Amino acid sequence: MSEIDLNELMATFVEEAVEDIAALESGLLALEVSPDDAEVKQELLRRAHTIKGNASCVGLTSVTTFAHAYEELLERIHENAMQADPAVVTLLLSGIDTFRRLISAPTAGGAQRTAARSLRVASEKLDRMLDLTGEIAIARGRVLQLLASADYEAVTEVEGHLGMLEGELQELVMRARMVPVGPLFRSYTRTVRDTAATHGKAAELVTSGEDVEVDTTAVEMLRDPLTHMIRNAIDHGIEEPEQRIANGKPATGTITLAAHHEAGSIVIRISDDGAGIKVDGDRLEKIFEPGFTTSESVTDLSGRGVGMDVVRRAVESLRGTINVETSLGEGSTFTIRIPLTLAVIDGFRVTAATESFIVPMDHVVECIELPPADRSAEASGVLLLRDEIVPYVRLRNLFGLSVASATENLRENVLVVRHGSAKAGLVVDELHGSAQAVIKPLGNYFGEVSGIAGSSILGNGQVALILDTPSILRNLEQEREHA
Repeated sequence: MSEIDLNELMATFVEEAVEDIAALESGLLALEVSPDDAEVKQELLRRAHTIKGNASCVGLTSVTTFAHAYEELLERIHENAMQADPAVVTLLLSGIDTFRRLISAPTAGGAQRTAARSLRVASEKLDRMLDLTGEIAIARGRVLQLLASADYEAVTEVEGHLGMLEGELQELVMRARMVPVGPLFRSYTRTVRDTAATHGKAAELVTSGEDVEVDTTAVEMLRDPLTHMIRNAIDHGIEEPEQRIANGKPATGTITLAAHHEAGSIVIRISDDGAGIKVDGDRLEKIFEPGFTTSESVTDLSGRGVGMDVVRRAVESLRGTINVETSLGEGSTFTIRIPLTLAVIDGFRVTAATESFIVPMDHVVECIELPPADRSAEASGVLLLRDEIVPYVRLRNLFGLSVASATENLRENVLVVRHGSAKAGLVVDELHGSAQAVIKPLGNYFGEVSGIAGSSILGNGQVALILDTPSILRNLEQEREHA
């Protein structure tokens, strides 16, 4: 077997093993609640046997040996020779961690990256995509014939049909990238169980909206932020059982993960019924700043002054927002809003010097001319906008664009943008209006460029940079504070 074939086989094994291991974990947590459930026991046995057989096929002896021993233990439980008490379930759950280490060790390279980026698509969606590509090819041939005959009126008609086909194809591709949040939500059941047990607390996870679909990229990028917030809720929010009972609450705390659609966005809420956050209302947003903590002592989860600022940056990288509500004695709720798709963005195109930029439309407030009285030769300044002082920055200065290369304009325009409670003006040379853009990453060669979230190709072939509005506003605010 060639090296390429072996890599493909290993990637397939890892993809299937990840699913089987996740199912094992969920089954064990269900078994802990219902230790006599014969169907759960049978499903656990089947998953362990599948892992063993597949590992044997790809020559992973260590996985095969461990899976065999794991299967024997599950057989004893299935035959009622061993009781599935909490201690046994905890032992089996530790075996889940061993499985994950074993399948990652021999595949830590190209098998693994392939498996992580794979996506299952319904065959009917693929069939329709294939049909659409055929129809587009036919329409393109028709356009060429009409151009040769100089029938430009008919060309316009066919071009409209092409646009419709292209739109449907784009919609299908975006829908193909969508996956339900259910598996992501359910994966935190063990996180809640283990974290609470480690800190002498009792907590359970409740989920809703599991059928809500989000972009597959968002699922992976939200995994770590949600993990941090759930652990934070248990460490900071959920009280110890004795304290909860004294406060008239159930001994077991509740962590809720819920998702729903709202105004063209996906909303995810992480709630707890704990003690709430002891912060003044006007300082609540401070918890997202670097170094902020309400913990009086340092634990393995919190009190080190890191965390929620990282969560905010992760959410903003998805072009989303996060805010928090809290009530002392009743709990806290974090609300995350992200776009339905990360592949396409509705934006507002502007030009600074000779470069084009796209600002996410969600952040655009209004467009005005920079009043002569508020102009200065500096890169930034402030303007008076209906009795409100708004800072502004020139994009050409922000990105070091040569002024000499730009047309000297007597008029400068301001695109007023907002993110959260922050508002600022982006001074540009030209305003071009709304534009839908397909987002392209900058690539590893460029790394992370401050103020830039990605790029897009315009209709004329020119590259337009997509602005990271939240980071621009944050940096501008920090500069003003230190001025």
